Amino acid sequence: MTRLTWLVGPPGAGKSTFARRQREFARSVEFPAMLGPLVDQPGIRKGVLTAHGHLVEAIRAIELHPANASLGPLLVVAGLVAEECLFPLRPHEQVWLLLPERARWAEQLRSRPVGAHCSQQYDDFDYAAIWYDRFCEWQARGLPIRQLEVDFEPGLLGRVEFE
Repeated sequence: MTRLTWLVGPPGAGKSTFARRQREFARSVEFPAMLGPLVDQPGIRKGVLTAHGHLVEAIRAIELHPANASLGPLLVVAGLVAEECLFPLRPHEQVWLLLPERARWAEQLRSRPVGAHCSQQYDDFDYAAIWYDRFCEWQARGLPIRQLEVDFEPGLLGRVEFE
């Protein structure tokens, strides 16, 4: 049984929308929500990727602890995580990659909304493109990931879907 699913992908790929639609997970957490109180208001960008690596270890320590084995599976919307922080996977873990076709992804990223439920407007397109390419390399290297295929919904461009 998979206890811990890591959802990764570049900014603007649709990870949060995808996660909100999942019914097989009674529990989910998002790295941006966990770090938001520390980094959003002052606009901190440096050190966030390192913090993501530490969150991976913290979540593993809790979720994979034998005393917590009775808990339902957890979906972690991790977004950007260095491969050395995730791999090799531990027993009962999996990685899902949300990586839309490049032109679609770029349109989604440029239309990313701003608001109470979103982090600040994403403006570092060069950095996002580096991560897009990095995730493509994960596929080429044969890392143990499940590539997700989701339908494009143009009506969601520029907004976040909430239930």
